[in-house]
Amino acid sequence: MESLRKKYILILVAVTLALVVVIIKFPNVAPFGWAIGGVVFFFLYEIASILIIDKKGNTISARQSVNLLGGLKIGKILLSLFFLVIYWIIEKTEMKRFLLVFFTIYLIYLVIDTLYLTSREKKAKEKKLITEV
Repeated sequence: MESLRKKYILILVAVTLALVVVIIKFPNVAPFGWAIGGVVFFFLYEIASILIIDKKGNTISARQSVNLLGGLKIGKILLSLFFLVIYWIIEKTEMKRFLLVFFTIYLIYLVIDTLYLTSREKKAKEKKLITEV
């Protein structure tokens, strides 16, 4: 699982750098500082999620695993809404453009998170099948 974790952390770094470059290239798409803040927010949240899942995932039951993943997803949604409310309170301008950029970034990181979780489950099943034989 260590190599899988490293692989997805590298993917997260690459995607984050690519998003930052795109935001720098097209600064008029959304408020610059807030868009970069969104990318950094999701990057840090995904890194923390991967580390938490890797640390706790192997030692907990299936039910606890579902609760952990559900909690991480709910936490991500609530923190995202909190981020949007803070933006709305402070800026109150260009809300539609910012929402479009923010949710695009959200979906990109959601795809990476989903790929990590499915890869992790496949590896766990392969490992379980090998130990049963």
